[in-house]
Amino acid sequence: MERSVLIHFDQLTGEVRVEAEGFEGLSCLEATQPFEEALGVVGDRTFKDEAQTQQLRTTSLPQIRLRQ
Repeated sequence: MERSVLIHFDQLTGEVRVEAEGFEGLSCLEATQPFEEALGVVGDRTFKDEAQTQQLRTTSLPQIRLRQ
């Protein structure tokens, strides 16, 4: 499967979302981290089902969403 990082900008709310596709486990964090750092403030993070392929303890991980 092809891997990609998508960046979504909501012009109405100013919200920015970084989405990783095709990654397994927490490898998506390594892929999205440079974009998150470049974009600035990080709010909520939501993990997709693919991230569950590695035994995650999502209750101990912060939820982060980017805001512009």
